[in-house]
Amino acid sequence: MRKRTVRLGLNYILVAMVLITIATFFHEELAWLFMLSPVGETELALTGLVVGWMFGGVGVVIAAVGFLQSATREADVQLRPIIIVLAAVLAIFMMLFYTSLIKPEEPRLRPGETITI
Repeated sequence: MRKRTVRLGLNYILVAMVLITIATFFHEELAWLFMLSPVGETELALTGLVVGWMFGGVGVVIAAVGFLQSATREADVQLRPIIIVLAAVLAIFMMLFYTSLIKPEEPRLRPGETITI
C-alpha cells in the first residue's frame, strides 16, 4: 500500500464530500451571495453535485490504486488525520440531511384564533 497515493485519493474524496454538502444544503445562500437568478441557483447546485461526483470518483480510483500498489519506502505518512476529517464531514452531512427531513412543529392555536384555508 502506498500511503501517499491513498492519502491523495482520500483528499479528493474529502473535496467531493464538501462540494456535495455545499451544493445540497447551501445553494440558496451561495446564490444570494453571488446574486444569481433562480436558474443560476439551479445551475450552481447541479454543477456542484456533478463536480463533487467527479472528484469522488477520481478519489476512489486513486485510493484503490494506492491500496493495490506494492509498498515502497516512504517517509512517515499519516492517514489518521484525513480519516478523522472525512468522518467529521460525513457526520455533518448526515446531521444536515436528518434536519432537512424533520418537519418543523406547527405552533398551537391560541384560544380565539382560527385557521385560514
